[in-house]
Amino acid sequence: MTFTTRASVVAATLLAAFSASAPGAAHAQTAPESEDSAQTAAPIVVTASRTGAAAPATLSAESIARLQAPTLLDALNDVAGVRAVSANGIGGGSFVSIRGGEPNFTLVLIDGIRVNNATNSQGGAFDFTLIDPALVGAVELERGPASAVHGSDALSGVINIRLRDPQRNATQIGGRAMLGSDGERGGSGTVAQGWGSGGLLLGAAAYDSGAADAGSDVQRGQGIARLRQRIGGYDATLLGLYATNAHRAFPQDSGGPRLAVNRAQETGSGTLWMAGASVRRAPGATLRPNLSLSWSQQEDQAATPAIAPGVLSAVPAITVRNRLSRVEAIADVTATFGPLTATAGGALLDERGRSAGTIDFGFRVPTDFRIDRRTLSGFAEATLRPGLGFTLSAAGRYDAVRAGPRVWTGRGAVSWQPTARLPTVFARYGSGFKLPSFYALGNPLIGRATLRPERSRVWEAGAAWTRTRYRLHVAYFDNRFSDLIDFDPLSFALVNRDRVTIRGVEGEAALSLGPRLDLSAAVTRLHIASPTPLRNRPDWQGNVQFVWRPLARIALNGALRFNGDYADSAVPTGLVVTPGRAQADLGARWSATEQVTVSAALRNLADSRAETAVGFPELGRRLLVTLAVGGR
Repeated sequence: MTFTTRASVVAATLLAAFSASAPGAAHAQTAPESEDSAQTAAPIVVTASRTGAAAPATLSAESIARLQAPTLLDALNDVAGVRAVSANGIGGGSFVSIRGGEPNFTLVLIDGIRVNNATNSQGGAFDFTLIDPALVGAVELERGPASAVHGSDALSGVINIRLRDPQRNATQIGGRAMLGSDGERGGSGTVAQGWGSGGLLLGAAAYDSGAADAGSDVQRGQGIARLRQRIGGYDATLLGLYATNAHRAFPQDSGGPRLAVNRAQETGSGTLWMAGASVRRAPGATLRPNLSLSWSQQEDQAATPAIAPGVLSAVPAITVRNRLSRVEAIADVTATFGPLTATAGGALLDERGRSAGTIDFGFRVPTDFRIDRRTLSGFAEATLRPGLGFTLSAAGRYDAVRAGPRVWTGRGAVSWQPTARLPTVFARYGSGFKLPSFYALGNPLIGRATLRPERSRVWEAGAAWTRTRYRLHVAYFDNRFSDLIDFDPLSFALVNRDRVTIRGVEGEAALSLGPRLDLSAAVTRLHIASPTPLRNRPDWQGNVQFVWRPLARIALNGALRFNGDYADSAVPTGLVVTPGRAQADLGARWSATEQVTVSAALRNLADSRAETAVGFPELGRRLLVTLAVGGR
């Protein structure tokens, strides 16, 4: 669903059918590849372009580790144009918005394998608490619609989580242990063996939030295995991932620890199994065929207690168990002829969703559904560098759903850098789409099988300037979303009706003042035109950060993060405006030896009690200490 939350949809729709009363109505740190991945073969996945026409913003493993955050949310929230926070406490899931779009408008990939969950009531969003940052090699972000490259779900952007790689010609045994002042704890370990033509990496991680959040908690476990091997002129990769979590939190829209009348908490768990294989021609060849196969299976279950009535109607107790299986095959060929690089290929995506659950109105109403969907796609992309500093690119894609819609999407861009010393100016246009989620299609109470895909288009223009010691990036964007899915009380069903325009400016800068001091900053400004207020979308947010190395083995870092006011809602309060806030962190890292590093981070230095959602205060001041031994 779009621009709504599960609890508000239930309150506004399902209760109406049973005559319930209602008294009132993304710092953008573009960093080099991690040390691990830089020494392996070329990446096996693409995020922004198959022809190298655009480079996504990249968060390195080092920048993620410096935050010592339990999830990737804090690192993502530092990227210009991105809003990433915990939805309702550390155990309450995640909210990630790119340039003001809904969380389910972002395609989430893990090493190129899509993991959006089309069966959940959030309309296909991904829960980032499943992935342990300790096993992440880098995160790539494409800000803007990328359906011409990836198809459905890339309505406002793409987040690609690249897991760690083995280094070639190296043996690594490493581990991390983290302990927080409130019993927060976690650990990870990896064993890697590299050889001249590839390598093998095995890793595992675990995390327990302890008493860091009085209103919620989460426990997580994860394991990965990756094998890379060069065979002839081809790079082959095998990947396996298992991730699981269990969580507890006050329900979304309940008013949280501060306002919830019913003090019972939602409990839930989730698992993700994933396997992938790819074969890619090594860089340098004129013709570079690529074949990738992937399989994933996600399961989640939750028991949500009733929310007592307030300004808005009560919400009944809900139970749900979802399962989504997905198989995807992608084949393409890339060719380079002088200044022209072109790619053409096709994809097959097979998805099977199952959901079983109930809503308790004093008697239990089942909400079960089953949906299978198969999509065939063809795509082409070309990048031309004719000289004089110009780069021209275009991409197009056709997606055909069996017994369903056919969708064309496209993207075009031009950039110009007159000389190496001058900035690059760019402009681009792109369109995106998102197929209705299985929940929107299949829910027996409010779903509708005739829903159309949601659409987007964006115009963007800006400039980027990268030199040895500094980097600047500024962009203006104009996003138009149409055919958005919302609830219509007259027909008592989900319908395509909303149109939303989001314009904004994002900027980021990084400056190196010699070998000892690095500074960086990011800011985002949004202007939203929507028929209803969009929740958790501050009109501006940003951060300022530094890394200072006073001694050879010691590094200090700090960050100030801030955002403006934003609209929010909860059953006890109805629609409210949540005040903006500022939060500061400090950290230090001591490299005792080449193999032993001790890090400490003091999060929320001023002990801010600002709320991340109505009634849900952010985590208070806490100290995290991490010991790392061996490889990163």
